[in-house]
Amino acid sequence: MDLKNKSLADTFNSRIKTPWVWLVLAITVGLTVLFYFSQKPQIIMYSRYMKNLSEYQLQESYAMRAMDRIRIGYDADTVVVQAMTMTMREMAVSFSREMAEIKNLGVQAPSDGAVERFEKEVLSKVAVMRRYASTRTAWFADFDKLNDKVLDAEPSVQHKLRHLLDSARAGHLVYLNSGNDPEIAALPDSLKSEFSALFRNNEELTMAWSRLSSDMAIMYSEDLVQFFRAGNLNEISLKSKIPMAFYFLSLVLLLSTFFFIFRSRQ
Repeated sequence: MDLKNKSLADTFNSRIKTPWVWLVLAITVGLTVLFYFSQKPQIIMYSRYMKNLSEYQLQESYAMRAMDRIRIGYDADTVVVQAMTMTMREMAVSFSREMAEIKNLGVQAPSDGAVERFEKEVLSKVAVMRRYASTRTAWFADFDKLNDKVLDAEPSVQHKLRHLLDSARAGHLVYLNSGNDPEIAALPDSLKSEFSALFRNNEELTMAWSRLSSDMAIMYSEDLVQFFRAGNLNEISLKSKIPMAFYFLSLVLLLSTFFFIFRSRQ
């Protein structure tokens, strides 16, 4: 029995030393590596992240439409805006967290700076949107009070004041210039103070809106979409070549195995 085991061991050792065995092993390892890369789900992952970013862009466009209605005072619903901005915030935070996770798994991901800029811009925009919605709603409460007081003014004065109020309502910068208008100068000081305060607040809100209407978050999200789109194209190009390499190595492995068996028999 010991003699038989020794004979098998000698035969195995002699076969291992032949280059054809190592060739078969190398080809087998190569096929295994190709199979591993062919099964990496990066295309699916990248497509999902592109979809998530597109959904964020759509959500922001809906939120800005709602904000525009708040800006002009028509059909203003701050509850809807609060819900939309909460969704935008969750999307940005979740995306940033997922990018950190896939990077730890060794999957190619956008740079930390790109992800950080996107998240920071979204969080900043969400904060400004919430603050603007509540402040503009309170501004329209004062607007309505002054609009009612204008009814007691003379028709000519009423026309001028309503023109100023309508311009402010549209978000334009307006001022109560009583120095060049005797009719405006003749208004009670308390009323002029209320108008001046309303227009000052409108000026602050107008500047806030100019910051709010920035498309930086959309631009950063589009940069990330382009990264994933390029990654998808690279993965598709790579995976289209894998079957050819797989078939070639399989053929070489089959021929090498037959040649090794033939040499062994000799």
